[in-house]
Amino acid sequence: MASRTAQSSRNRADPSGWHDPLTGLSDRATLEAELAGAVDRARQQGTAVALVYVDLNEFKRVNDSLGHDVGDQLLCQVAERLRATVRPGDLAARLHGDEFVVLADNLPAAVPERAEAIGQRIADALAAPYSLGAAELLVDASVGVSLFPGDAEDPGTLVKHADAAMYEAKGAGGGVAVYDTGTADPIERLALAARLRRAVERGELRLHYQPIFRLLDGRVMGLEALVRWQDPERGLVPPDEFIGVAERTGVIDALGEWVLRAVCEQAQAWQRQGLEPNFGINVSPRQLRRAGFAARFAQEVTLHGSDPGRFVLELTESAWALETSRLMPVLNELRAAGFALAVDDFGAGYSSLWRLRELPVQVIKIDRTFLRGVPEDPQSTEIFTAMLRLAGACGCDVVAEGVETVEQAAFLAAEGCRLAQGFQLGHPVPAERLADLLSGSIVPERRSA
Repeated sequence: MASRTAQSSRNRADPSGWHDPLTGLSDRATLEAELAGAVDRARQQGTAVALVYVDLNEFKRVNDSLGHDVGDQLLCQVAERLRATVRPGDLAARLHGDEFVVLADNLPAAVPERAEAIGQRIADALAAPYSLGAAELLVDASVGVSLFPGDAEDPGTLVKHADAAMYEAKGAGGGVAVYDTGTADPIERLALAARLRRAVERGELRLHYQPIFRLLDGRVMGLEALVRWQDPERGLVPPDEFIGVAERTGVIDALGEWVLRAVCEQAQAWQRQGLEPNFGINVSPRQLRRAGFAARFAQEVTLHGSDPGRFVLELTESAWALETSRLMPVLNELRAAGFALAVDDFGAGYSSLWRLRELPVQVIKIDRTFLRGVPEDPQSTEIFTAMLRLAGACGCDVVAEGVETVEQAAFLAAEGCRLAQGFQLGHPVPAERLADLLSGSIVPERRSA
């Protein structure tokens, strides 16, 4: 087993050949040998090992747009930052392409908080702009962290779980993810993605609609379209089991196209009955990054004879925060076409209200977690009231999500919250079960005020 001193010299640029020739970091063979030794020592000494898997976001775009020489410069600068960030004796390696790994051993305890702190320190070091020739670029990273012995019992599983956590982070738009039992195995994720793609082709998807009510008079302000998967083998699959996989594997593009077309067809059918509700449709950053998304969306709506002003595109707060600079052109296109935009799960992400003021947003949906304990718990009630006032200060329609009790609905009405959705008010149901509710109870205007 190579000593830690020898290992550190390989990270600097060891001429022995145990390093990546471009960056001078350790190579895969070195990582595998050092990881095996680190796990053995951890078993004997009762310590922990953290493996941090790093993947650069948008690296292919740098290569394609600026050339491989600039891409190589970027990789070398990433390597320098990793060298400067890791502790003395830790190992930084380049696996291939834009994938890097940091091995940190001799940690005192296998606790997720410690692992997350290590991953966050690396993510922060890689987040600053890079000077590449005449250009200055911001290229962030997706970072996954796994711990021995907490997450794995052997080196191979530790690598597998760090990789899975990295894809978890990438699916969320970047940042840091720590492996847990809910993190999808990469092979299982690919198998599920294949089944989901076939489900789109075979017509196994269904749409349910959850009403959004105006609390003042109980009328329907709009309907949020929620996709469901009717799997012939498993029955109705909950969306939290497949939406994340769809986003990480690219199936979200086909799924999103299906949702848009299905909503437009339903809107057309209801319009023939004299019913014209507003629709909320969830979209992901990946969908918005596709070339021509706004034009295709507008075309589909127009072809079905619907008014774009009846459609609200919902994007989670964390996606707004992480993707705004990249997505602003297409968001402006959508606004120019007449669509409304919403921040979903407000308060659960990373946005500041100052930043929200500058975004083309018309609707803010307060995350359901803020209603827990309201109105029984005074502290929870004060926090929600503050959230309600802050969101309202942006001049947008505000929707309270997750209303589950009569007391919560009464509290919201008393606090001046005009719009709400949740199981107490209405469950997501198929379109055919909404005709009676919609007849005579749809608010004709899109805006609540």
